[in-house]
Amino acid sequence: MQKNLYACYETGCIVEQSYCYPATFCVLRKYEPIYAENLPRFSCPKQIYALPFGEKPFKVYLGTDREGADEYSLDIRSDLTDGERALLERMHEQSGELGAMLRSEADAELFRGMLEATDEYELIHARCAGSDEPYPEDYEFLGYDVSYPVDCGGAFSIICDCMFICRWHGCDDEGTLFQEEFDKLNEHGLFSSFDDAYAYMVKYLNEDWSERGDYSIFEVRGRNCGKQHA
Repeated sequence: MQKNLYACYETGCIVEQSYCYPATFCVLRKYEPIYAENLPRFSCPKQIYALPFGEKPFKVYLGTDREGADEYSLDIRSDLTDGERALLERMHEQSGELGAMLRSEADAELFRGMLEATDEYELIHARCAGSDEPYPEDYEFLGYDVSYPVDCGGAFSIICDCMFICRWHGCDDEGTLFQEEFDKLNEHGLFSSFDDAYAYMVKYLNEDWSERGDYSIFEVRGRNCGKQHA
């Protein structure tokens, strides 16, 4: 039976459990402005992957780890309508260990509209791989991400942090350890197959410098994302 939770708190020790995080819409920043802001921090190019790729990225990342907005974001406008204020209050009330969830596209769009820099954000839908929760039919499948539990603002992804924008643990100094895995990422910076995502997670968690925590493999979907980032 496919597992939904992979807990790793010791190098290479992965405990698989049947636990499915709720599906949610995420309100995330578009990749291009994140890339442009982070590029000056990286003066030494990697051999294969991770920043910098050059002035413009030759491969984009459209997963869950893109500086998303949540119910406590400083970017929320002060002049909210009654409907927007009611949604924000519900998000605060429902915010728990995983953070607030946006279960409907209408709520996600309403929340996105509360942000000062609305045009810098876009929606994705994320659900655990193998989940039978419904997903929006007009959203295309972008690929599989490997990340912490996802809420309305996304989550920490070991694909993004290791092979795109190294904010936390980053990757091996040479930038070559995951060349084979990087080459398997599709045009959205995600794995097209569950097996490839799982194999990458196992290889990553067997490195003593890797991030420890509870992971899941998420199916990521978006609407018109491929056209917007082409």
